[in-house]
Amino acid sequence: MKLLASLKLLLVAALALGAAAPVARKETRIALSTQLDRTAIWVGDTFHFTVRAIHDPAIEIVVDNLRKENLNLAPFVVRQVRVRQDNFGVNKTLTEITLLLTTYESGAAELKIPSFPLYYFTRTGSARAAGETAAESVPTPAAKIGLRSTLTADSLRLRDSRDIWQVTRLRWLIPVALGSLGLLLLTVQLIRRLWAKSHVDQPVKRRMSRRARRRMVREFMRHAETIGRDSPAEQQRYYGGVSEFVRRYLSESLEIEAASLTAEEIAAALEQLGQNGMSTPVKHILQRCEQVLYSPQGAQLGREWRDQVHSDLSKFAQIARH
Repeated sequence: MKLLASLKLLLVAALALGAAAPVARKETRIALSTQLDRTAIWVGDTFHFTVRAIHDPAIEIVVDNLRKENLNLAPFVVRQVRVRQDNFGVNKTLTEITLLLTTYESGAAELKIPSFPLYYFTRTGSARAAGETAAESVPTPAAKIGLRSTLTADSLRLRDSRDIWQVTRLRWLIPVALGSLGLLLLTVQLIRRLWAKSHVDQPVKRRMSRRARRRMVREFMRHAETIGRDSPAEQQRYYGGVSEFVRRYLSESLEIEAASLTAEEIAAALEQLGQNGMSTPVKHILQRCEQVLYSPQGAQLGREWRDQVHSDLSKFAQIARH
């Protein structure tokens, strides 16, 4: 009986000690978080997906296998992998993994970025002494991103194709023929207008008859003899009338633009027309008329040259009558 009682006491004591000792939980030594630089993307756009791991310095995360060829994150395509490690706080280390991703999927409102394992070693004192430690892994958190697309439910998919409208020889010959016909019509109209413009009857200026020239000279000579010599106003009227008469006569009878020419130019034009006998008196008359009309000594010169100008005018009138 005593032996049985002792066994019962030992059993109760063992149960009491077992209930008093709590089960130690495995401590999580890596804090993982994710970050997206966009909340939604268009089909084909790129975006950055960042995984941040904050851990003890004794934990060494394996980064050699983090390459775009080794990561399978379908339906996403890994374009680039960038890893950065730095101190975080007092006794922590930060490992930041940034992935440049893109996708060509369509027809969904959002897509899930799958998780991938993150391998690490724990470098404790005993492990360093042994020279080797077992690799452990922790899954990264998954994330979701919105997907935008201009494609509707009934539209063609990205890789569907449609035949291009074929341009046959007949289809391009018709526009070329119409264009050539229009160009030909424009050319014909242009030639027609040029021909019509070149064949328009030009007005022929009829020269004065001999009888009209004689009457014109006779009437002016009578008028000139009635102009006095005493006052400067009479001198201006006389020389102005003589200059205007000579230029008008040459313009109407010989078709010389005498109104816009100087005395020397009019004389040269008369010589070219064979009017050599008329060029000298015309030149003298016009030169003296200009000096009397426009020089400061016009009144004095007008009294001195009156007889000479009248003599040259008589010679001009005699030649003009023939």
